[in-house]
Amino acid sequence: MIETPHWQFDLEVKPDGWRFPAGASWIAGWIWSPQNRLLTDIRCWIDGRPFLGVWGLPKPGLDERFLHRPGPPYLGFTLLVHPHAGARLLRLEVRDQTNQWTEIFRTGISTAPDSAPAPTMPGLPALLPDLVAPLLRLQPRRAGAPLAALSDETVSSRLGEPLDCLPVPPFHGALEEPRESGWIRFGRLSITGWLAHRQRPITRVTAMVDPLTEGALLHGIKRTDVDGVFADLPGRENSAFVGHVDLPADLAVPALLKVFAELDNGEKHLVFAKRFTPRIIAGSEAALPPLSRATFLSAVLALRGAAKRHGLPGCGWRDLRPALGPAWRAYSAEAPPRTDAARLAPELPAPRETRNPFRVLVVTHNLNFEGAPWFIFELARHLAAQPGARVRVVSPQDGPMREVFTKAGLPVTVVDVSAMWRADSETALHAAVDAAKIPWSEHDLVIANTMVAFWAAHAAARAGVPSLLYVHESAAIRRFIEPLMPAALFPVVESAFRAATRVVFTAESSRRVFAYLGDRRNFCLLPSWVDAGRVDTFAAAHSAASLRAKHGFGADEVLVINIGSVCERKGQHVFIQAVELLREELAFTHPGKKIRFVMVGAREGLYLETLREEIRRLGLGELTRFIGETGDIFDFYALADVFVCTSFEESFPRVILESAAFRRLIVTTNVNGIAEMIGPGEAWLVPPGERYRLAEALKLALAAHFAGDRAKAESARAVVMQKYHEARSLPRHAALARAAAGS
Repeated sequence: MIETPHWQFDLEVKPDGWRFPAGASWIAGWIWSPQNRLLTDIRCWIDGRPFLGVWGLPKPGLDERFLHRPGPPYLGFTLLVHPHAGARLLRLEVRDQTNQWTEIFRTGISTAPDSAPAPTMPGLPALLPDLVAPLLRLQPRRAGAPLAALSDETVSSRLGEPLDCLPVPPFHGALEEPRESGWIRFGRLSITGWLAHRQRPITRVTAMVDPLTEGALLHGIKRTDVDGVFADLPGRENSAFVGHVDLPADLAVPALLKVFAELDNGEKHLVFAKRFTPRIIAGSEAALPPLSRATFLSAVLALRGAAKRHGLPGCGWRDLRPALGPAWRAYSAEAPPRTDAARLAPELPAPRETRNPFRVLVVTHNLNFEGAPWFIFELARHLAAQPGARVRVVSPQDGPMREVFTKAGLPVTVVDVSAMWRADSETALHAAVDAAKIPWSEHDLVIANTMVAFWAAHAAARAGVPSLLYVHESAAIRRFIEPLMPAALFPVVESAFRAATRVVFTAESSRRVFAYLGDRRNFCLLPSWVDAGRVDTFAAAHSAASLRAKHGFGADEVLVINIGSVCERKGQHVFIQAVELLREELAFTHPGKKIRFVMVGAREGLYLETLREEIRRLGLGELTRFIGETGDIFDFYALADVFVCTSFEESFPRVILESAAFRRLIVTTNVNGIAEMIGPGEAWLVPPGERYRLAEALKLALAAHFAGDRAKAESARAVVMQKYHEARSLPRHAALARAAAGS
């Protein structure tokens, strides 16, 4: 065993006397930190060539000896190196949770005379277009770190030779996602593939990227395309696996995914190891600085210096000149434009005379029980109550909100514009919308609800009808729309922001995301609202006992309720992780108390299925419960002893307004517009995706509940009533609608 000030490790597999034969050689062992450092990567340098290892492998016996439990984290590691002829020095480096690389071992080596020569290093011109943006994203995440050090890290991460592993017979299978890039949605990596064992049943498949979190994948799903080559393979018909794993908040690249299979005899095997570069398609990402040639040049200079230090060819300006254009285009495609000229729109003058009838067409993206349809329902109902107003509703997707609109006297038409998402040109997109034969010109105003309804703003403009585009999203257009339509049509979505008479945001944080499209000065900021009268009427008419009986909750249960459509964006997986962290502590600090963690808004699908599997794996079934999407959402505000929002991304969520109006204790992420609505005096605020911070906040909220401390709840109610009472906000939206129609 070898010891350093922070690490203990052993090299169990290595060449005798560090004399390497020609070809590939294995180095393997285990590593542990008595100083509680957490291994997040390992690499071996042979002279100037880095080789990336596979770390975090189970070491039965050693894991229990050092961790006093089976893990994770797991202590084993392995590296596959290809020493070149004449190599003289081997260095072993590890990275910890602070993302610092530390050398822990070095030795002189020799190689066989017939070893291959050192391969040619890639030239900087070929690498440069893919290095500028990662370096600039790294800067805000490592505040205070020298740019030269960050550029060294960026360059070395691209030079490392990965060790990817495939199943070894009697295992057979394929990892289909991720490949070189991994799709990341709200801090989770999507994983798909298939796996079977020729001799024994596979009882469980798990995956890891975070060294502390091992997640179960759904395995045993029907697969019909394995018969050809593996016609005699047992279990091939149900060999597919699919699922997600959590990523650490400050993940370095290239990241390592490990997939393990457990057999019916208790054996656990590594079946896949894959290095990948995360590609975030939904959720927060370190922002690039605004587009700037000076910023770009400083990054290029830093990368050039790092490339020289790594001995890369092509570092002269004459060599680099052809790569500057592609590098600039790659950087400018992602960097946000400067927004100095983006100001809010001037207030539209009120119409000289009230137009009667006032015909309004509301286009909403769907009719589900979600925040945005409820928002537009309340606005449509308010407009319909105005003298002479007539409101009708159009949606490309049916859902339970249709009945809500209809009962309020708001007729609904479901139209088919699905061909629009398959269009390959702007002309084809507009043709698909026209085929729905929506009578745009018969209305005085079109209100498009959510960015997904951008097409309605275009159609209104082409028909000469004023429009309002209500944007509830806080994600950049290109990332949000990428899974829905070809990249060539992204500018069509962007141009809808300029086509609308007014683009309406309810949160300043959301407006800033789209500020670069506000050069027409048609953006406006109007706060959302809460129907305080309806909340108070409901609370007075329904007793806690009757609601508990209605939904099957015991009179003595303490209910921690997470309300929101069960989907990755809402972060219920983090909620479940926090429950697991709290399970033993709450039983100790509040003995005899029955605390139940409830998630309202369940919808069938892969995400819900993976949550159920996680709950089964962690043994949390008695503590948790799912409730489907429902129109009786006020029941659950009234039932909640503690209300929880775990969203990764929100604009101005009504669940916060309504839970505050119900005087609930609130634990919430502080994303986007939430931080504009309430502060630490009204709620326990936590960063998104951080299960430890969430668990701590839940613990404090429960302590306040048991102590009878209602201070934050009363303060939240007071703030929301002062700022967002419907009597203050809704008339402003109605006045904007009238003014826009008159424009």
